[in-house]
Amino acid sequence: MTITRTLLAASLLAATSATVASAGNFVVPTGPKIKVTKAQLAIKSPSANVCPAQAEMAGWIFTNKPGTIYYMLARQGGAVSGPYALESKEGAAGVYIASFSQTLNIHHKTDTAYRILVGEKYGKTLSNWANLKAPCKIKLGGQDVLQGG
Repeated sequence: MTITRTLLAASLLAATSATVASAGNFVVPTGPKIKVTKAQLAIKSPSANVCPAQAEMAGWIFTNKPGTIYYMLARQGGAVSGPYALESKEGAAGVYIASFSQTLNIHHKTDTAYRILVGEKYGKTLSNWANLKAPCKIKLGGQDVLQGG
């Protein structure tokens, strides 16, 4: 009888120890993953016909929650740059948004468009095409067609 009780106690102790040891393996639910819901891009082309000139680019990427997202910029015709990281933060009315702005230095005539690309990890989103036009009828110098500033 004593041997039976000792074996029963040892079995209970082993089961309890295994349960306590595995308690550290619990994974806390984190909720839904960050997803992009919409992306917008705007470009203000130079207002003068003189080059070099500057254009302003701004982008907004809307998400379902705060966090880091990665995006790329595509130029019409195939050139893609990035990836770039942005932090999405809570904005007005509970909307989560990541934004950027950039000054573009233009040295030669250009007539193209750009868009934001967000990969499948975040919901595969494409922004609108934003046009960049600079006639550069009067050249004052410069080397590159387009440089980020």
